Amino acid sequence: MKLLVTVDTEADDQWKADGSTTIENVFALPRFQALCEKYAIVPTYFTTYEVASDARAAAMLAEWQEKGLAEIGAHLHPWTTSPFFPGESGQSFPSELSDESLRAKLAALTDALARRIGKRPTSYRAGRWGFDERQAKLLAELGYLVDSSITPGISWKETKGLVGGAGGPDFTNESAEPHRLSSGVLEVPMTILPAGLFRRLRWLRIFQNTTLWRLMTVIVAAKRKKLPAVVFMIHSSELVAGGSPYVQNAAALEVVYARLEELFKYCAKGKIEGVSLSGFARECGL
Repeated sequence: MKLLVTVDTEADDQWKADGSTTIENVFALPRFQALCEKYAIVPTYFTTYEVASDARAAAMLAEWQEKGLAEIGAHLHPWTTSPFFPGESGQSFPSELSDESLRAKLAALTDALARRIGKRPTSYRAGRWGFDERQAKLLAELGYLVDSSITPGISWKETKGLVGGAGGPDFTNESAEPHRLSSGVLEVPMTILPAGLFRRLRWLRIFQNTTLWRLMTVIVAAKRKKLPAVVFMIHSSELVAGGSPYVQNAAALEVVYARLEELFKYCAKGKIEGVSLSGFARECGL
């Protein structure tokens, strides 16, 4: 089994409907990167347009990728990615965009990452998990190898996105197994599995009050299903104090880092190797 550590690398205050486009949280990532390197983990930073457009942030990410210490993937936030089309108010799901807007924004994000990071991205995650078949097709056209946007067992239909829109996608019946999409792109879903004594759906991520035991139950459930990989995710804003509802102060941040180290140590002891998304896609025989 492989451990795929992913970071949605984005602007500050994206938890709020009127979130800013400043990216100060991104400059706290070296601490996280150092922890990954300690455990020989190659994280995948799913990166938004505004982060890619910042010279300082792009240089930092590009250096890690050039050294083979990280992968820089694409993360489409429609509300911060040009070009902007009439009627696109609110934090829309990419799946709500028109065909024209979706194609233009995904191409712009891909080009920005290629230009500023120095290499075209080959891994992708839709903002707010708003994935659909149109994106799968576009990813193949743009040379992507792998997507990690599907959240098995979770529906986003009732979650507000585009003002007046239909909400997000419904992944209630999606499998947690990696599989090929119709476009040929490999899908590696977010690890969300029935786990623990009561078989409740649990994410492989850190919320308030998450314990190592809860994280372990997800990995145990994945082993039981014989999954070839588990996907852990965190937002870049969860790696700074006060950056998210889950990490409201410095003490909460230290708890997050304690859980991260416990998880990485547990995986290392269990010989669960940390690899990037594209690295897994290249190795995968699916």
